[in-house]
Amino acid sequence: MDTNGRRNDVINALQGYLTILNDILRNQKMTWKALPESRAELDFYRQAIALSPDVFQKHGKYDKLMEQLDSMPRLKRAIDENDTDWLIDNFAEFTEWRNELDKSVEARARHYTSNLVKLGFADSARQITAVGDVLLDNVLIHKDVIESLLPLNNTNIIYLRQLFKLRIFDNNAERYYSPFCMALYALLTKPRISQDEFCEIIQGLSPYHNIADYDTFINEYKKDDIIQTYSFAVPAEINNTNAINDDVFSKIFTNQKSKNAIIVYQKFYKALYAFRTKQDTSTLNELLTVYEDNKPMLNKAFGYGSNIFKNKRGNRPTSSDFLKKEKLDLFTGQLNTAFYLRFARSKTIDTIREYSDTTMRIFKATGLISFDNGFVELVCRDLCECIFDKETIKNHIFGTISNEIINDISDYEESWDSYYCSNHSIITIMEYSETAVDKILLAVQSEFDGAEIEDIPQIIKQRRKTDFDLFIDKTYPETRVKTLLSMFSDRSNDGKIKEEVYPDATVPTIYEYIVGLAWYYFSNKRIDLLNSFNLTLSANFEPLTHAGGGMGDIVIYEEKQVIMLEATLMNANSQKRGEWEPVLRHSVNLKIDEESSTNREVTTFFIADSFDFNTINIWKAISSVPLQSSSDKDKYTDNVIIMPINNDELSKLMDRKNEYNSIIQQVRKLFLKDITSFDKDWREKFISTVIS
Repeated sequence: MDTNGRRNDVINALQGYLTILNDILRNQKMTWKALPESRAELDFYRQAIALSPDVFQKHGKYDKLMEQLDSMPRLKRAIDENDTDWLIDNFAEFTEWRNELDKSVEARARHYTSNLVKLGFADSARQITAVGDVLLDNVLIHKDVIESLLPLNNTNIIYLRQLFKLRIFDNNAERYYSPFCMALYALLTKPRISQDEFCEIIQGLSPYHNIADYDTFINEYKKDDIIQTYSFAVPAEINNTNAINDDVFSKIFTNQKSKNAIIVYQKFYKALYAFRTKQDTSTLNELLTVYEDNKPMLNKAFGYGSNIFKNKRGNRPTSSDFLKKEKLDLFTGQLNTAFYLRFARSKTIDTIREYSDTTMRIFKATGLISFDNGFVELVCRDLCECIFDKETIKNHIFGTISNEIINDISDYEESWDSYYCSNHSIITIMEYSETAVDKILLAVQSEFDGAEIEDIPQIIKQRRKTDFDLFIDKTYPETRVKTLLSMFSDRSNDGKIKEEVYPDATVPTIYEYIVGLAWYYFSNKRIDLLNSFNLTLSANFEPLTHAGGGMGDIVIYEEKQVIMLEATLMNANSQKRGEWEPVLRHSVNLKIDEESSTNREVTTFFIADSFDFNTINIWKAISSVPLQSSSDKDKYTDNVIIMPINNDELSKLMDRKNEYNSIIQQVRKLFLKDITSFDKDWREKFISTVIS
C-alpha cells in the first residue's frame, strides 16, 4: 500500500475516494490527467479535503496555491471552465505555480488513489472497475452459496474476494505470494496467534520464500524469526575489521526521515568500536551514555525495536560483568558485519511493522479476522473450518499464474477487464469443483446438527446477534452511550470520540453507530440492532464505514412495523442541501417496498444535534402529499412520516424504554391527524384549464 497520506480510517477513505473518482470521471466526464490536460487530479484533491475535514485539517500548500491562482484571473477562469485548449497553449507561462501544484496537490491525488488500483477498485487510468462498481452499489453483488453462509455484509464480501485474489509477484511477474491465503491458513492451523507474530508472518513473507512445512513454520514461529529468513550482503567497503570512516558510514547507514539520526548512529558505532578495542571503564561508560541518551532511536535502528542492552539506565558495571550479561553479536566476531546486519534486519522489521498497520485494517474489512488484545483469531471458526479447506488454501499461498484463461500478470491484474478487477465469487476464486462444494455443504450441515443449508445463515446470524448484544452490554452500557451522544454537539470532541470508540472510523460513522446503540436501549433491547445496521462492522463489532447512499443508515424490521433511523452530523444550515433529498428518497422507497410486500407501518426518525426550521416543517408537510418512488416511477405512496429527534431528546428517550411502542404510535398519530385528501394530478388539471 502507498503510505503517503495513510489514514486510520483506510476503509472509509477508499470508499470516499472511489465516490470522488466516480463523480469526476463519470459525472463530470474528465480524464485522469494533470493540468494542463485535465483538472481531474486537482478536483480530486479539492473534494478529498472537503469530504474529510477532520483528517485534512492542514493543507497550507494547497491554500497558498489557490490564493496565488486568484491573482491570475485568466488562468483561474480556464481551470474553472476546464478550458484545456487555452491551458495547453498557455500553461508554460506559469511554470513555477504548475510545478508546485504537481508536487503538492496532484501528486497527492495520485498517491491517494493508487491504493484503489492496488485493491482492484480502479485501473491505472483510475477508471472504476467492475469490482469498484459493486463497492459503490452501482452494481448488485451476487453471493454464491458459500458466501451466503457467512455472516458478512456486501462490503465485507467484496474485501474478502479481493484479498483472496490479491497476489504479490516477484520481479519477473511469475511466482506470487498470497498474503491473505497465508493469513487464513495460519489461523486455521493455530486458533490464536500473537498479533506481532501474525503480522511478521503475513507481511514478512514474499514470493522468494519457500516453506517446507507450513504447520511447523506457523506453530513454532517466534517474534522476529522472519528476519532470519532474509539474507543480506555486507557491503565490501566495510567487510573488514577497520573502523568505518565518516563518508562511507553516512552512505551506508542512512535514514530518509532524519539526517540527525545518521549522526547518532555514527556516535553509537564509534563508542562500540572504542569499547571493543579497549574494554575499560571509560569506553563502557561512554557507550552506555550514548545508548541511554538515544535509546528509542538506537533500539529501532539496531535492536529490532527492543532494547539492545539489558543493562538498567544509570547502572555502570565493570567491563567484564557487562560482557558476561550482554552476550551479543556486537561483542563477538567482526563488529562491522554484526553492526550492519543488525541495521539491515532492524530496518526490515521496522518496514514490516509499518506496513502491517494498514494490512490489519484491510483484513478487518473482511469481517472474518478478529484483532483483539494483541491476538488474532478467526470469527465463526467452526464455519470457516468447513468452508475453507486447508489443503486448497495452502495451494494458493505460493504459485505461478498459467491456465487456459490467464496467461500472465497483464491478464491477471493490470487491465480494466482483468481477472483481479472483475467480479468473481469465492467458489470461482478458490477453484472449488461441484464435488468440493457439495462436500463443504455437507460438512457445514454436520457442524450445525444437520440443519437445512437455507436455514444455517439465520442460525449463524442469531449467534452473531447474541455475541453482539453481549458486546454492547459489556462495552457500551447506557450511561456510556449517553455520555458519547452528548459529545457530538461539540465538534472539538471529534478526536476524543474516535479515541473512545474506534480510531479506524470517521466521526460521522461513529455517530451512526452510537445513535443505533441509543435506539437499542430505547427499545429496551428488543430490536435486532446488528442486522439493522447498514454500516460495515469489523469482526469485533467495531464500526468501519457508514451506510451507502442507496439505503437508510439503520433500518429496523419488526413483526408489525419498520423503523428507519437517518443520522447526520450536518449542522442546521447544511441539512437542506445535504440531507433533505436522500432522507426523503430512502423513506419513500422503503414505504413503497413495504406496501408491496408486508404492509408493515414505516416510520422514519431523523436524528441530528440541531435542526433547520424549514426542514422540520417540510418533514411534517410532506406527510399529507403523495410521493413517487425514485426507483419505479409508476409507484406512489403517501403518509410518509419523518420525525426529527435531537441528541438530547434521544438520550432522554432511553429512559422511556417501557413506552417504546406507545411513543412511536404517538408520533404516527401526530403526523396522520392532519392528513387530508390530496389530488396528485392537481397541477395537470389546472394547466389544462389554462392551456387548452
